[in-house]
Amino acid sequence: MNLEHRFQRWFKPRFAVIYPFGFFVLIFGSCDERSLRMGMGYVIAGLLIRLWSNGYAIKNDKLTTSGPYAFVRNPLYLGTFLVAMGMAVVLKTGWAGIIFILAMALMYYRTIQEEQGILTSKFGEAYLRYKAKVPAMVPTLVPYAEGEKWPFSLQRLIDSKEHKTLFWVIVLIIGFYLKSRLLLEHKPMNQGAWLLAALAGLLILLDILYEINKKSIHRKNA
Repeated sequence: MNLEHRFQRWFKPRFAVIYPFGFFVLIFGSCDERSLRMGMGYVIAGLLIRLWSNGYAIKNDKLTTSGPYAFVRNPLYLGTFLVAMGMAVVLKTGWAGIIFILAMALMYYRTIQEEQGILTSKFGEAYLRYKAKVPAMVPTLVPYAEGEKWPFSLQRLIDSKEHKTLFWVIVLIIGFYLKSRLLLEHKPMNQGAWLLAALAGLLILLDILYEINKKSIHRKNA
């Protein structure tokens, strides 16, 4: 990804919302056992939906109506939205979190509207039938029966790099938990805290090894 592309990505509306909120959370965010209990359900549900979705998604080439796409047209957005809601609760962001969630909802609404036009142009009547029966963000209870179906693919999930989202969400939550414990509550590190720190370190190491291995494979194939 070149520098020009990075700047274009940073200044997309949804990233213009996410990055400022990220800086706010980095400075003011904290969590405790109560906020973890209240928000982790949303985070886990969102991560599981994203993992499930990436095992089915064939972007750009086919109209995906399998797996979670049979119940909701944008399961990846739904998963991200649930993760964001959960993190806002876990990190006790208050009114800033509410404003962030509302801004995200507006950004996703605009993005979905734009993508609907693209998908209609590409897939025509097949997409219009799918759109008429499957909601954009709130899942239906009756799965969409039409369209080409294919099974969940672990390789497709691996290729999506969705594990990186899972790893870094866990690392962030552990980081903020330790920050709150050490800096705000002034509690010492106990066995549980050290285990969490070790888990975060392991996940970071696994992500680094994945990137090294990917670059090595790329060089061999070049």
